[in-house]
Amino acid sequence: MDAKKAKVTKITKMDKLDSYNNTSFVIEFENGDKGFYTSKNPDQKKFIIGNVADYTIEQKQGSKGSYFKITVPQDAPTFKGGGFGKAPVDPKVSMISYAGSYTKDLVVAGKVQMADFEKEFNKIYSLFISKL
Repeated sequence: MDAKKAKVTKITKMDKLDSYNNTSFVIEFENGDKGFYTSKNPDQKKFIIGNVADYTIEQKQGSKGSYFKITVPQDAPTFKGGGFGKAPVDPKVSMISYAGSYTKDLVVAGKVQMADFEKEFNKIYSLFISKL
């Protein structure tokens, strides 16, 4: 789907809302392109008669045959850092949590005495770290 640019010549608002309460419009362009555009806003402002608009058009197959769907091209997001995602966790920090949890499981199961918790924890932690 390549972005196109053409002057809007006609807009026909459809009466029926879709299952998501969106309003459909038939948009016609000066270059002969024509298709359905769906908007959450019943008074959409993306396409205005007489204005040149950027759009993409794609042929789709529906239950009643093929039709053309018009969408507005989306700009690629630009990330400038900060707040977009989590910082990676140091695997050694995760290993501390796992080793502690597994050692606790051994204590609960009666395989290790609570007095030996630290010794068993160190064994398990060392084993995990050696595998990194």
